[in-house]
Amino acid sequence: MEWLMGPPGLIILLVILILIVGPKQLPKLGKQLGSTMKSVRTGLDEMNAEMKPQASSGGAGTEAAPVTCAQCATTAKPGTKFCPECGASLEEQQLVGGNSLICAQCGTAAKSGTKFCPECGAPL
Repeated sequence: MEWLMGPPGLIILLVILILIVGPKQLPKLGKQLGSTMKSVRTGLDEMNAEMKPQASSGGAGTEAAPVTCAQCATTAKPGTKFCPECGASLEEQQLVGGNSLICAQCGTAAKSGTKFCPECGAPL
């Protein structure tokens, strides 16, 4: 069966195609196959082009500020759920009052911009 993988296999395939389709219809078949492949490739490229802006903007029209990990101080892209460096959760923080945050688990106050409770480590 390995001999079908090289040039002899291609020659056998070509001979079978000529017998089935006919020598006059073979160029038309090749042209149709090429145009079909081109239209599929164009459609995939268009779909990928539409998906990239949605993925980079996160579906929102406004730009958000970068997120800073409270554990390792790594800056991540807006909308990132986990720190790319240490893997800690970067969920939205809950602001209570002007510039203070209160941990929902232990009630400890933390500075604005802190993502995790300094006492228990829970996401704020």
